[in-house]
Amino acid sequence: CASIKDQNLKLTLAFGIGIHHAGLVERDRKTVEELYVSMKIQVMIATATVAWGVNFPTHLVIVKGTEFYDGKLKRYVDMPITDVLQMIGRAGRPQYDDQGVAVVLVHDVKKGF
Repeated sequence: CASIKDQNLKLTLAFGIGIHHAGLVERDRKTVEELYVSMKIQVMIATATVAWGVNFPTHLVIVKGTEFYDGKLKRYVDMPITDVLQMIGRAGRPQYDDQGVAVVLVHDVKKGF
């Protein structure tokens, strides 16, 4: 962990939890990816963009909300359904696992989404 630049990432890695987002320097992101794939850490908290860019072997995916803040509209808007499907589709990839679990957490009013 000595080579990790992000202080929050250093703290979470000490507990076996990785964080992955665009605000990290590339070396920190790659380190989290390598640790996760080699099962040295078993929890990775990531932004939705990871679902599109990297094929991690994952058994459980938890999506915490289906909205994001749109700075242009200055309000929260629904994620495209393709993004949600891409995220939950990471659970139980056939080449890595024979089953997977996806949990989508939303407010009551969004349960029909």
